[in-house]
Amino acid sequence: MIETGRLLMRPFGADDAELLNQLYSNEEIMRYMPFDLEDMEASQARLERILRDWQADPVMNYEFAVIRKDTGEKIGRSHIQIDAETDTGMVGWLLLEKEWDKGYATEMTAALIAYCFDVLGLHRVNALCHPDNSRSRRVLEKYMRLEAHYREKCRYVKHGEVSWRDELEYALLKTEAPRP
Repeated sequence: MIETGRLLMRPFGADDAELLNQLYSNEEIMRYMPFDLEDMEASQARLERILRDWQADPVMNYEFAVIRKDTGEKIGRSHIQIDAETDTGMVGWLLLEKEWDKGYATEMTAALIAYCFDVLGLHRVNALCHPDNSRSRRVLEKYMRLEAHYREKCRYVKHGEVSWRDELEYALLKTEAPRP
Protein backbone atom coordinates (compact mmCIF):
# COMPACT_ATOMS: atom_id res chain seq x y z
CA MET A 1 0.00 0.00 0.00
CA ILE A 2 1.14 3.54 -0.76
CA GLU A 3 -0.20 6.42 1.32
CA THR A 4 -0.10 10.14 0.57
CA GLY A 5 -1.60 13.07 2.44
CA ARG A 6 -5.04 12.57 0.89
CA LEU A 7 -4.92 9.19 -0.84
CA LEU A 8 -4.40 5.48 -0.33
CA MET A 9 -3.18 3.35 -3.21
CA ARG A 10 -3.80 -0.32 -2.48
CA PRO A 11 -3.61 -3.45 -4.60
CA PHE A 12 -6.78 -4.14 -6.56
CA GLY A 13 -9.17 -6.59 -4.98
CA ALA A 14 -11.90 -8.89 -6.27
CA ASP A 15 -14.58 -6.22 -5.74
CA ASP A 16 -12.94 -3.51 -7.89
CA ALA A 17 -14.35 -4.35 -11.35
CA GLU A 18 -16.88 -1.51 -11.14
CA LEU A 19 -14.09 1.04 -10.57
CA LEU A 20 -12.21 -0.27 -13.60
CA ASN A 21 -15.39 -0.10 -15.68
CA GLN A 22 -16.07 3.50 -14.59
CA LEU A 23 -12.60 4.42 -15.83
CA TYR A 24 -12.27 2.31 -18.97
CA SER A 25 -15.81 2.90 -20.29
CA ASN A 26 -15.59 6.71 -20.12
CA GLU A 27 -14.85 8.39 -23.46
CA GLU A 28 -13.23 11.48 -21.92
CA ILE A 29 -11.02 9.55 -19.49
CA MET A 30 -9.90 7.26 -22.32
CA ARG A 31 -9.32 10.06 -24.84
CA TYR A 32 -5.51 9.78 -24.66
CA MET A 33 -5.34 6.03 -24.11
CA PRO A 34 -4.49 3.91 -27.19
CA PHE A 35 -7.30 1.40 -26.85
CA ASP A 36 -11.06 1.39 -27.13
CA LEU A 37 -13.67 1.65 -24.41
CA GLU A 38 -14.45 -1.42 -22.33
CA ASP A 39 -17.74 -2.98 -21.32
CA MET A 40 -18.18 -4.58 -17.90
CA GLU A 41 -17.12 -8.00 -19.19
CA ALA A 42 -13.81 -6.58 -20.47
CA SER A 43 -13.28 -4.74 -17.17
CA GLN A 44 -13.84 -7.97 -15.26
CA ALA A 45 -11.28 -9.71 -17.49
CA ARG A 46 -8.87 -6.81 -16.88
CA LEU A 47 -9.36 -7.20 -13.12
CA GLU A 48 -8.63 -10.93 -13.35
CA ARG A 49 -5.33 -10.15 -15.15
CA ILE A 50 -4.46 -7.57 -12.49
CA LEU A 51 -5.15 -10.03 -9.68
CA ARG A 52 -2.93 -12.63 -11.40
CA ASP A 53 -0.18 -10.02 -11.79
CA TRP A 54 -0.15 -9.50 -8.02
CA GLN A 55 0.47 -13.26 -7.57
CA ALA A 56 3.57 -13.26 -9.78
CA ASP A 57 6.98 -13.79 -8.22
CA PRO A 58 8.45 -11.29 -8.62
CA VAL A 59 5.63 -8.80 -9.13
CA MET A 60 6.30 -6.84 -12.33
CA ASN A 61 3.00 -4.96 -12.67
CA TYR A 62 1.78 -3.09 -9.60
CA GLU A 63 -1.83 -1.99 -10.17
CA PHE A 64 -3.36 0.08 -7.37
CA ALA A 65 -6.91 1.21 -6.69
CA VAL A 66 -6.81 4.84 -5.59
CA ILE A 67 -8.96 5.74 -2.57
CA ARG A 68 -9.71 9.16 -1.09
CA LYS A 69 -8.84 8.99 2.61
CA ASP A 70 -11.48 11.53 3.66
CA THR A 71 -14.43 9.70 2.06
CA GLY A 72 -13.17 6.16 1.41
CA GLU A 73 -14.35 6.56 -2.19
CA LYS A 74 -12.55 4.74 -5.02
CA ILE A 75 -11.50 7.43 -7.50
CA GLY A 76 -8.98 5.88 -9.86
CA ARG A 77 -6.11 3.56 -10.57
CA SER A 78 -2.36 3.99 -10.58
CA HIS A 79 0.35 1.62 -11.67
CA ILE A 80 4.02 0.82 -11.83
CA GLN A 81 5.13 -1.55 -14.57
CA ILE A 82 8.65 -2.91 -14.10
CA ASP A 83 11.07 -3.48 -16.96
CA ALA A 84 13.66 -5.69 -15.28
CA GLU A 85 16.09 -5.46 -18.21
CA THR A 86 16.45 -1.69 -17.83
CA ASP A 87 15.67 -1.52 -14.06
CA THR A 88 12.91 0.98 -14.90
CA GLY A 89 9.45 1.53 -13.49
CA MET A 90 6.86 3.05 -15.80
CA VAL A 91 4.25 4.97 -13.82
CA GLY A 92 0.75 6.01 -14.84
CA TRP A 93 -2.72 6.74 -13.57
CA LEU A 94 -6.38 7.26 -14.46
CA LEU A 95 -8.82 9.29 -12.36
CA LEU A 96 -12.58 9.68 -12.49
CA GLU A 97 -13.44 12.98 -14.22
CA LYS A 98 -14.99 14.50 -11.10
CA GLU A 99 -11.59 14.20 -9.40
CA TRP A 100 -9.60 16.03 -12.09
CA ASP A 101 -7.81 19.29 -11.30
CA LYS A 102 -7.63 18.63 -7.55
CA GLY A 103 -3.92 17.80 -7.45
CA TYR A 104 -4.42 14.06 -6.99
CA ALA A 105 -2.36 13.11 -10.06
CA THR A 106 0.51 15.25 -8.80
CA GLU A 107 0.27 13.65 -5.35
CA MET A 108 0.16 10.14 -6.81
CA THR A 109 3.07 10.73 -9.18
CA ALA A 110 5.35 11.93 -6.39
CA ALA A 111 4.42 8.88 -4.29
CA LEU A 112 4.84 6.42 -7.18
CA ILE A 113 8.29 7.82 -7.99
CA ALA A 114 9.34 7.60 -4.35
CA TYR A 115 8.06 4.01 -4.18
CA CYS A 116 10.02 3.07 -7.31
CA PHE A 117 13.27 4.43 -5.92
CA ASP A 118 12.95 3.91 -2.16
CA VAL A 119 11.01 0.63 -1.95
CA LEU A 120 11.62 -1.13 -5.26
CA GLY A 121 15.19 0.17 -5.58
CA LEU A 122 14.85 0.94 -9.28
CA HIS A 123 17.41 2.89 -11.30
CA ARG A 124 14.97 4.87 -13.47
CA VAL A 125 11.32 5.91 -13.63
CA ASN A 126 9.51 6.88 -16.81
CA ALA A 127 6.04 7.78 -18.04
CA LEU A 128 4.40 8.02 -21.46
CA CYS A 129 1.97 10.72 -22.50
CA HIS A 130 0.05 11.85 -25.57
CA PRO A 131 1.34 15.31 -26.60
CA ASP A 132 -2.17 16.82 -26.42
CA ASN A 133 -2.77 15.61 -22.86
CA SER A 134 -1.91 18.92 -21.20
CA ARG A 135 -3.04 17.85 -17.71
CA SER A 136 -0.73 14.83 -17.63
CA ARG A 137 2.12 16.79 -19.23
CA ARG A 138 1.94 19.43 -16.47
CA VAL A 139 2.15 16.73 -13.80
CA LEU A 140 5.04 14.90 -15.46
CA GLU A 141 7.01 18.11 -16.05
CA LYS A 142 7.00 18.74 -12.28
CA TYR A 143 9.00 15.58 -11.61
CA MET A 144 10.67 14.35 -14.79
CA ARG A 145 12.40 15.63 -17.88
CA LEU A 146 11.11 15.15 -21.40
CA GLU A 147 13.45 12.61 -23.00
CA ALA A 148 11.73 11.93 -26.31
CA HIS A 149 8.96 12.95 -28.65
CA TYR A 150 8.24 9.89 -30.74
CA ARG A 151 6.52 10.47 -34.08
CA GLU A 152 3.53 8.18 -34.77
CA LYS A 153 4.86 5.53 -32.36
CA CYS A 154 1.64 4.57 -30.63
CA ARG A 155 -1.09 2.57 -32.38
CA TYR A 156 -4.53 3.82 -31.32
CA VAL A 157 -7.64 1.72 -31.87
CA LYS A 158 -10.83 3.71 -31.30
CA HIS A 159 -14.29 2.55 -32.37
CA GLY A 160 -12.65 0.02 -34.69
CA GLU A 161 -10.52 2.68 -36.42
CA VAL A 162 -6.72 2.44 -36.29
CA SER A 163 -4.50 5.53 -36.25
CA TRP A 164 -0.90 6.27 -35.33
CA ARG A 165 -0.22 8.96 -32.75
CA ASP A 166 2.80 10.72 -31.34
CA GLU A 167 3.96 9.86 -27.82
CA LEU A 168 6.11 11.70 -25.29
CA GLU A 169 8.43 9.95 -22.87
CA TYR A 170 9.39 11.55 -19.57
CA ALA A 171 12.00 10.07 -17.23
CA LEU A 172 13.98 10.54 -14.04
CA LEU A 173 17.05 8.71 -12.75
CA LYS A 174 17.38 7.73 -9.11
CA THR A 175 20.48 9.90 -8.85
CA GLU A 176 18.45 12.92 -10.03
CA ALA A 177 15.53 12.44 -7.63
CA PRO A 178 15.21 15.14 -4.99
CA ARG A 179 15.89 13.92 -1.48
CA PRO A 180 14.16 15.27 1.63
